[in-house]
Amino acid sequence: MTEVLRALAVLLEAPGPEHAAVTAALELPAVAADEHTAILVFQAYPYASVYLGAEGMLGGEARDRIAGFWRALRGEPPAEPDHLSVLLAALAALAALPEPAAVRAALYWEHIASWMPPYLATLQRIGGPFHAGWAALAAALCAELSADLGPPARLPLALRSAPGLPPTPGGLDELLATLLAPARTGIVLVRDDLARAAIDLGLGLRAGERRFALRSLLAQDPAAVLGWLAAEARTQAGHLVALPPITAWWAARAGATAHWLEELAASALHSELAAHPAAP
Repeated sequence: MTEVLRALAVLLEAPGPEHAAVTAALELPAVAADEHTAILVFQAYPYASVYLGAEGMLGGEARDRIAGFWRALRGEPPAEPDHLSVLLAALAALAALPEPAAVRAALYWEHIASWMPPYLATLQRIGGPFHAGWAALAAALCAELSADLGPPARLPLALRSAPGLPPTPGGLDELLATLLAPARTGIVLVRDDLARAAIDLGLGLRAGERRFALRSLLAQDPAAVLGWLAAEARTQAGHLVALPPITAWWAARAGATAHWLEELAASALHSELAAHPAAP
């Protein structure tokens, strides 16, 4: 198990000469030359803070919390303490140290397992054969680790303290910020998802960051886009990687988001009809 952890950690880093041997040892398909950048650099960011933070962005309190874990072990936090490669390698290293099992369990449940259900599902959804295979192997390893370390006494702190949805967004900026924060919605929206929405709805997709692309989609047909997002939330809730009890939390969030978006879509449609009443 420890060697597989180390191998999975290595394969999250930028491709190097050693990757071919590690990939072959894990019986994974070869990774395309540009796949690492297309998937991990531009879309499925392998950082815990993106999925556990209230802002859905790198850094912040979520990263600080993980850095605090390193300090509690009397070590200096690495430059990117919440990178999944760093976290997996640390979990493997702890197995060889005389630390209590509770320390390893805390690292696993609080900072790794807490965001694996949506993250691994995202890799399976948008990744090619290599990243989909990596995610499947990681999911199987998480199941083994969960059984080995035992269930957590309670949900991870990041999930317990995650803010919920606003009853009604205060404006478009708040709506966009909420939709792009996985811990608030239970779903992960990457560029490929927005491209699917544009194709499904016959809308134009703006180049650039997700926030700008999503803003443009909502400007073109708010009711249709909100309805599409509601359906996507229900779909993602049903495709989360199974990891009790973490998956249930993410599924509940995604389900609540679907209902919230359906209400917003109905309100947007009502406003549109009121602004453009049918001719007599």
